[in-house]
Amino acid sequence: TRRARPAAGGPRWTGPVTVIVPAYNEAAGIEDTVWSLVESDWPHGLDVIVVDDGSTDGTGAIVERLGLPDVWLIRQPNSGKPAALNAAIAAARTEVVVLLDGDTVFQPDTIARLVAPFTDPRIGACSGNAKVRNRRALLGRWQHIEYVMGFNLDRRLLDLCHAIPTVPGAVGAFRLAALRQVGGLSDDTLAEDTDLTIAVTRAGWRVVYRQDALAWTEAP
Repeated sequence: TRRARPAAGGPRWTGPVTVIVPAYNEAAGIEDTVWSLVESDWPHGLDVIVVDDGSTDGTGAIVERLGLPDVWLIRQPNSGKPAALNAAIAAARTEVVVLLDGDTVFQPDTIARLVAPFTDPRIGACSGNAKVRNRRALLGRWQHIEYVMGFNLDRRLLDLCHAIPTVPGAVGAFRLAALRQVGGLSDDTLAEDTDLTIAVTRAGWRVVYRQDALAWTEAP
């Protein structure tokens, strides 16, 4: 049987959302990231949790200085990205949480598009579409090609096969119940986003892809 998908203009999930941003030495871009979130077109309640994972460049101070309501800062000694994400997951209280990196910005409609599929209670995670914004350098161009191939082509096919292996850290949404069922993220890995996605799938949840949920990230 064909899986039901929220069509454009059809039923879309609505409810408060928590956005989690793990950040280690992201002073160059963290302000743009946070502003892109608080300026989202999401009227149903939005909390932003930034986890400063022992940054030495003043990342946490920048977030603090913004003084934005509903933006919360957690500081911890440098423990790695999985630990930073798990700290925020433990603090989250909404049914759906969104994850993105500290060098990534969302479009105003990204959150709405990313969480739309959660009207289906079987869905545990949704992958968005990461785009490279610094394409002028050679590395950025190659990264752009990789993202186009991996997201716009491979991921469409994998979505049809119900076999998406990775919800990227740059733009992904999860049902909080699914995250807690699998025990959060493991630090015994080189690819925490892939391990998490596979764990959610093994636990019986569906993982889907929204091509129109765009995020713009920086190539290394």
